[in-house]
Amino acid sequence: MRSFGLLLVVSVGMVGCSMQDATSPVPQPDNLILGRIAAIRDATDPGVREVEIKEGLPESMQGAMRREGRPVPQLDKDLVVKVRVTGDTVCVAGLRAGELDDFRIGQEVAVNPVPGTTAMVGTKVLFADAAELYLFSAYQLRFLPRSLDALPAEVTAPNDPKKINSVGMELTPLPVRGGRTVYFAAGLVPGLPLKGAEAPPVGAQRPGMRSSSGALAPWALGGCRPYRVAWGKEGWGTPQFVDLPGIAADAGARITWINEDETSCLVEVVQTGGARQLVASRRANAQAPWSAVEKVDVPGGPSVGDAQRFGTHLGALVWTVYDAGSSDLWLSTEGKPGQPLEPRINTMGPEFAPRPGPRQILYFCRADRQLLFASGVVQEVRLPGKQRHPLLEAAPAQDGSLLFFRVPRYTPGVLDWDLAVAPRAGNSWGKPVLLDDWKPE
Repeated sequence: MRSFGLLLVVSVGMVGCSMQDATSPVPQPDNLILGRIAAIRDATDPGVREVEIKEGLPESMQGAMRREGRPVPQLDKDLVVKVRVTGDTVCVAGLRAGELDDFRIGQEVAVNPVPGTTAMVGTKVLFADAAELYLFSAYQLRFLPRSLDALPAEVTAPNDPKKINSVGMELTPLPVRGGRTVYFAAGLVPGLPLKGAEAPPVGAQRPGMRSSSGALAPWALGGCRPYRVAWGKEGWGTPQFVDLPGIAADAGARITWINEDETSCLVEVVQTGGARQLVASRRANAQAPWSAVEKVDVPGGPSVGDAQRFGTHLGALVWTVYDAGSSDLWLSTEGKPGQPLEPRINTMGPEFAPRPGPRQILYFCRADRQLLFASGVVQEVRLPGKQRHPLLEAAPAQDGSLLFFRVPRYTPGVLDWDLAVAPRAGNSWGKPVLLDDWKPE
């Protein structure tokens, strides 16, 4: 977590700039930029806007430093920062990603630059492209919550176990039956202690998270287990715990594939220490209990999971191989030996969450981006908006008319991911709706 001390490096790297050509950009460290918006204008490039920022420490930071008896640094009052906001910038003025239109002149902001874009021209103008543009109050809540007297109620309020989304962990949505049934994984995250007080775990305390004696299950805090929720006459039902016999009590688990009649599934088990294992389970019908899980032997190394069956008679398998903090996607078709996918998909970055869709489309994630591979081309999956709205683990409904995924809330310490769905809109996707609020047709 960042601290005030780390934030005070926003102006380093400027010494010696006066010796440079006043019109030549001089690369600078990509440090956090703090200040107040002085102007917002269109840039010369189409779809790009320029935010002019008068650099300075936010007033709340100055007040906290004075209360702690720390000197408040005096920054260069004449320095002007010109930040380019593009369609790739994530704009955060609250708990959700939004638009540059959510910001106003005079507001205090924090900018994380795109690496390699920060440069000085002359001695008084700094340029950068914005990877993330935060209203400073949103940045403070996200990265400096201990500087607050209390957390806003909306940060900790949605903890109803009868709901799908909570302030805990919800991830890996898998729609079946046209999206009227959804499997997902859920768990708790550590609470954030403020003013020295110990905080309980955060998130909806769902069935299966506690033993019969009331003790918290070893996997529940920081891990996850699978749940099932179905649409009925009165709307979404209460998410039900999916009991998969044979998984160790201290291991996390999530279903990563399930067939349309809900009788066969693949499960990624996360063992103590972080190693993953791919297992499978079956049952006679959708009301029967699941059988004890059995290991699925796939190549790629000691840590594999996040797999999907697809193709004719479900004879193809695509899965994730984890290694040394990164990951790649592997594929086996019709019983053939598995091998890594091609370099257009597997790169130096971590690839994960393969989700085959109709018409030979493969949805997958690379680092913090949701991508798809179709007709030999990798492209980003975008939600509506002028700026980027992050999503991960996109999974299409069987006919491709709906896309289920997780979206972030910018909560203190740990991002809170919630499940959402968007309808097909031409060649793209419509406005996302949180799953609790979505009604299947």
